[in-house]
Amino acid sequence: MCLSTVYVGQEPQPIAKNVASVTMREGKLVLRDIMGVTTEVDAEIESVDLMENRIYLRRR
Repeated sequence: MCLSTVYVGQEPQPIAKNVASVTMREGKLVLRDIMGVTTEVDAEIESVDLMENRIYLRRR
């Protein structure tokens, strides 16, 4: 199973760990972790590093 850590900001800070899925809802990204906990973020995906299991976001 591949889980990711999600980072946001110019100097990336982690905002969610063990993220299993990323979806869109009403214009926001919805991050769901392995336990089913969701985090909504008003941001867009900047990059995804599948080798390091990292997702970088940029706030709108």
